[in-house]
Amino acid sequence: MTARRRFARLAGAPARAGAATLAALGAVLLAAGLLALPAAAPAAAQAKNEVQGTAALKWEPAELRVQPGDTVTFRVVAGGPHPVVSGDGTNPAGDGRFKAPDCGIAQMTANGASCTVKFPKAGTFPYFCSVHVSIGMKGTIVVGKGGGGPATAPSPSPSPSGSPEAPVAATTAPGKPGIYYAGWGLLALGGVLALAAIAGYLRFQPSFHRERK
Repeated sequence: MTARRRFARLAGAPARAGAATLAALGAVLLAAGLLALPAAAPAAAQAKNEVQGTAALKWEPAELRVQPGDTVTFRVVAGGPHPVVSGDGTNPAGDGRFKAPDCGIAQMTANGASCTVKFPKAGTFPYFCSVHVSIGMKGTIVVGKGGGGPATAPSPSPSPSGSPEAPVAATTAPGKPGIYYAGWGLLALGGVLALAAIAGYLRFQPSFHRERK
């Protein structure tokens, strides 16, 4: 074995070991990045006969059809408080067509809070959020074939200037958690180290070099 080849082999051994170490470290960081990335959570399924008060200050769905005797659940998803009052919103006290004693502001403020209302008879029952009614947070429950009054489709109306009883909740979507960005950072670092390990292996692997004559 010539002196040059012996020297190249001796010099290449630590380099190959370093490349292997970089490759292993890159694989570990890639795995850590994948674990750190939060799994995409499926959208929360809306239960049957449920109306959700959203961050957009709307009822979803705006019109819900149920059968006589059914119970409807009103739920605060975001942007609360969303107290429920029977009526089309022209009378702040409501029209009394259905009773919702458990749907007041005290019970319907926190995200996830809910209340239930039973509708024993057929008819059309408009309702509104007493806090955000001035910006059009209205909906309708249609029981059976409806009737008993016109269905009131929610239509946004301008908020009166300086109105103290209609505060607008913040609708800014929450940002992604820090672990989300940390996961992508680890993935990027792992990829760079893996590429460096491959480049080092190709550079120092003896089979990729030919002895000069």
